[in-house]
This record gives sequence, structure tokens and C-alpha cells, in this order.
Amino acid sequence: MRDHWIIAPRLAITLWCIWQARDLLAAWEHSGYDQYGWITLLVWCLPVFMSGTSALLGAGARQYGTAMLTAALLLALLGQAGSLHMLQHAGLALALASWTPFSPHQLLWLLSSISWMPAFGWIGSRLFFGHILPARLLLALTAAGWLAAVLRGRRMERR
Repeated sequence: MRDHWIIAPRLAITLWCIWQARDLLAAWEHSGYDQYGWITLLVWCLPVFMSGTSALLGAGARQYGTAMLTAALLLALLGQAGSLHMLQHAGLALALASWTPFSPHQLLWLLSSISWMPAFGWIGSRLFFGHILPARLLLALTAAGWLAAVLRGRRMERR
């Protein structure tokens, strides 16, 4: 019963951040530079899918997750107030990252969230035109694979 009090607010904030970043769907559908960004988001979320909810129940994980969720909520609110979609996307990335156990390596993975955001398409259109999707996938796969390996190694050490 107590575990629901930990997971329910996290789920509510994550769903709210998803709703606030709903413009991603239009960008992924209509922008040539951002096409297939949703695949990159799924790849980037691999550590979230792997970690499950068991890692969220420790005291340290709760404290760290609460800080990330507060930042996610603040970014999404600021993005909504100022019509700055990039802040809303960053809020979504933080909300999703709060579902993984804390690791210093998580910062690099969090920074790689730009791979599924429309900002990457804008940057990529100037730097590597024609190769935006492979660059997105390479960045997301590298960061997600690395964090997944770190988290898996931690899990193996505990056994």
C-alpha cells in the first residue's frame, strides 16, 4: 500500500509532462527533419523500461526522484507559460529519467534526450543534413545502451 504513495505522484507528473509535450507528435509527423523521432524516444527510454519500479522504493531513490520530478514540473510549467516547447520537452525528459535509479552516468543519458527533440532536427539540418535520423539513433542508442549496461552491472553486483 505504501508503495502506491511513491509511484502515484511520479506517474501523475510523468503523464502531465507527456501531455504538455504533445506537440512532439505534430513535429514528428509533419517535419521532415524530425520524422521518426518517436523511434528515437523509444530507444532512449530503454533504461526506463529496464529499471521497472523496484529501484524506486529506496530512500535515496525517492529523494533524488522527488528532486527530478520537481524540476520536471517546473520546466513544464515554465514552458507552458512562455510557450517554450523546448522547456516542456526537457521537463518530459526529466520526468522519464526519474523512473531510473540514480547514477552519475544518468546525466549523460539525460543530455542525450535532445536526440528525440525537434531541436536536434534544427541543429542537424545545419550540421549533417540528410543524416539526421542515423545521428539521432546513434546518440540515443549509445547513451541508452551505456546507461542500461551500468544499471545492469549494478543489479548484478547486488546479487
